[in-house]
Amino acid sequence: MDDSAVYFLFSELCMGITCIVIFLINRKLIVNEPIWTAIPNFCNIAAEIAVFFSVASLTRKIEKKWFFFAMTAVALMALLIELMRDQFAIQTIVWLFTSSLTCIFITNYVVCRFKLPKALSSNEFMRLFTWLELGLVIFGFIRISATFLSAPILPRYDPSDLSVLIFSLYIVLACFRYFAYLGIRITFIDPSNPGQNRLNKPLVQAIEEKDQLLLGLIASNRVIGISALASSLAHQLSQPLTTIALRADTTRRDLVQSGQDPRTIASLDEISAQSTKLSGLIKNLRQFFNANSDEFAPVNLQKKIDAIIEIVEPNLEAKKITLVKDYQSDPIFFGDAIQIQQVLINIMTNAIDALVQSNANQKEICITLSQHESIATLIIKDNGGGIDPQFMPSIFDLYKSSKKEGLGVGLWLSKTIMARHQGSITAMSHPSGWTEFKITLPIHVEANN
Repeated sequence: MDDSAVYFLFSELCMGITCIVIFLINRKLIVNEPIWTAIPNFCNIAAEIAVFFSVASLTRKIEKKWFFFAMTAVALMALLIELMRDQFAIQTIVWLFTSSLTCIFITNYVVCRFKLPKALSSNEFMRLFTWLELGLVIFGFIRISATFLSAPILPRYDPSDLSVLIFSLYIVLACFRYFAYLGIRITFIDPSNPGQNRLNKPLVQAIEEKDQLLLGLIASNRVIGISALASSLAHQLSQPLTTIALRADTTRRDLVQSGQDPRTIASLDEISAQSTKLSGLIKNLRQFFNANSDEFAPVNLQKKIDAIIEIVEPNLEAKKITLVKDYQSDPIFFGDAIQIQQVLINIMTNAIDALVQSNANQKEICITLSQHESIATLIIKDNGGGIDPQFMPSIFDLYKSSKKEGLGVGLWLSKTIMARHQGSITAMSHPSGWTEFKITLPIHVEANN
């Protein structure tokens, strides 16, 4: 428990002791002696001071020495009241006690009403708590006023009906204040120093998920901007590349007819081939970034894997990562090609990131595509050191990521996409340092026959 909860628990404990001792005195189960009257007097004032520390501790750190100092002062005051009991009239003793208690009521009300941060003072339960403190202030003034009557309002010495009524009101106000405090702890989180307790745990989790979702939306918005830029850039590049390929092909034909240098013709062939390859890459990028539909159709899995490899190949070469392909079959599945490619690029990107951070001498990504009966199986492995065992149980959970900069969305989304395609995705970390992602998809029977 935090300090605020400890202080309030102490307050309720003091209130309980006060009620028990007064009940035992009125039932004549204990003797009405100074020791037994000092205990409820001390506990009553100590309870209200503990409430003050509890509220103040919600938004700031208060050294515990001040609480112990306050408790010592209250104990001395309770002792002083008992020493004065035989020398002064009962009205004077009651006035001294109730005046001290009412001053604490007023202090608590002023703090709740005017001294709390806006985030806390605007809390609905804090507002109720403040009104209840005002009710206790009114109770205090009623008791002070009663000291000028012939018979002061006391909870003991065979209390009158008026005393029972007034102190019943006090107990009701204190009980509702306790419920209001529980409401505060359930619904309030200090923005400057967020903390979690047993009561507000669901709220803390909801806020954390909201913050993560906001970060995800920001990242998604950035991706949308990148996709728009990539689409525009791809459109602008496609025309010059087409022109380059056509010019190279025309020049090649002219050189062949005129019998020019074969090396020049070979260079033109290379220009044409690379232009065609780059045009295909741009076409894949445009399809990947522009797709916003959710259309299921027969899809050649091998071709879609090659399209993604073509996109990440420059990154593989730059990071000196070897890609090994093992296509044992050429299955066709029924689904959304772009969504499956999104799964593949998520896994490939994670593999590349792991390899970049690893110390492997020979960095490798192995892709194996096979088919058994009506199920196509794709395995993507990398020797990037494996996955920390503590992350394995939650690797596909939303907002769970082993990377500091990761949002924990990619693999969760991949699992969601695979579920929509009636397939599956699993992860395995081998002791040898290999990480394996296994994807299964039901094949499209009609297309494969």
